[in-house]
Amino acid sequence: MCPEVIIHNSVSLDHAVRGFEVDLGLHYGALLAFEAGAVLAGSATAKTGIELFMDINEPETEADRHRPGVRPDDPRPIFVLVDSRGILKNLLHFYRNMEHTKDVVVLVSEATPVDYLDYLREREYPFIRCGAERVDLRAALRELGERFGITRVVSDSGPELNDVLIREGIADKISLIVYQVIAGEGEKKLFGRAGGQTALELQKAVPMEQGTVHLVYAAKK
Repeated sequence: MCPEVIIHNSVSLDHAVRGFEVDLGLHYGALLAFEAGAVLAGSATAKTGIELFMDINEPETEADRHRPGVRPDDPRPIFVLVDSRGILKNLLHFYRNMEHTKDVVVLVSEATPVDYLDYLREREYPFIRCGAERVDLRAALRELGERFGITRVVSDSGPELNDVLIREGIADKISLIVYQVIAGEGEKKLFGRAGGQTALELQKAVPMEQGTVHLVYAAKK
């Protein structure tokens, strides 16, 4: 059975995900409140996070090449990265070392480069291979649930991945922290390529700090 999938993002009134200042405390506080077993992100978003918040030239250590022991009682989520093209080769140690993550799992496809698969095996990164040219997200998430006992996944990613989750009918809920700003033209927008109409049911609307509002919708399936 596929885990429950929640899209979580901070957006402007015109659904931009950039071009305004995001309160990371609000964003991740709301995300962690879902108590998900896994946090999902696309490779481009993951790489951008490293470039913005870390020293991308920090070398991998010998300890980074080995999977840490994962305790069953560890409440931290695992980090699941969609990376069919191997964009995160030689960068995954940044996510392995994150204090709020207990493990890293990579989703790949049949078209994923062999050298990237070798990199994952050599460094003991669990991976799930589903799909021909790109990752079959529905099948990969189903296997994630079966192999790792994950019942809820929160997608903390950019428009590309989140739009696919909506377009393919995978997303069960949408969680948005909406800021009182219009980002304007030229910024990446959420839902721009989400396909046809998707009916939603409002489950939560809570005012937060700085004039933001936390909205949670359930997808009508």
